[in-house]
Amino acid sequence: MTNFWLHVINVIHQEGSFRKASEKLFKARSAVSYSVKQVEQYYDIEIFSRETYRPELTRDGKILINKIQTLLDAANQFDVFARQINSEVEKELRISVSAIFPIEKVTCLLSHIKQSFPETIIHLDIETASGERMLRDDVVDIGIYAVPECNTAEFVYRCIERLKLSVYISSSFPLAKLDNLSHNELAPYPQVVVKSSYKSSPDSGIVKEALHWYVSDHHTKKSLIRSGLGWGRLTSHEAANEPKLIALNNLETLNIPIYVARKKDKALGPVASKVWEFFC
Repeated sequence: MTNFWLHVINVIHQEGSFRKASEKLFKARSAVSYSVKQVEQYYDIEIFSRETYRPELTRDGKILINKIQTLLDAANQFDVFARQINSEVEKELRISVSAIFPIEKVTCLLSHIKQSFPETIIHLDIETASGERMLRDDVVDIGIYAVPECNTAEFVYRCIERLKLSVYISSSFPLAKLDNLSHNELAPYPQVVVKSSYKSSPDSGIVKEALHWYVSDHHTKKSLIRSGLGWGRLTSHEAANEPKLIALNNLETLNIPIYVARKKDKALGPVASKVWEFFC
């Protein structure tokens, strides 16, 4: 019995078909079917029903899949741990940080890294709505970003912050003197939105009916809102010490969890481990 055969069964279950599983595994469909048959024959059970077009787990298969996933996770954790034992200090470390994350916490982290690993080169990417994709594509080693929904099959997460994003206008905004402004009243004026910094991204917190102005960074976004040219969401720390900015508290405030994340199948070297442990 090999872990690979069990891995194949798990991928079939996740992808919903033998064809998609073979594509993801870069294996012939016959090899995928062979792996399933080997496990079924070894334990004399039926894992997938042959009575349906798409592979559906049998009663025994549903019980077995939970054990398979637990075993594969344990094997992966052992592999990562074993690789970390003899890992050398990284010459370079790539970190992505969400643009809405407080910068003083990033500089504090970098200060710790500089003291402990003065020779390591740090690549720091300030990103918008791109953290998970950059991590998945191996553009970065560790990401600090907003996570709407955790993908625990691929990544390990640790929640380190919760940020509040309220809708703000300026005291010089044309409707600033009105109370309890609605989205419909704001819609004719530009909603200032920061574009995704890496590939395309589904936008969040955007009012579809509004006129949109897109900018490349949060500093420009805040400047446009502060000047009264438009409106948009800002974190409480971005709006701090800005007397011209007015929060529209009658509109929904978004509570955004921020996570530090890494890929499950990638071992951490000493520097990356320092980053991970910093947020314990």
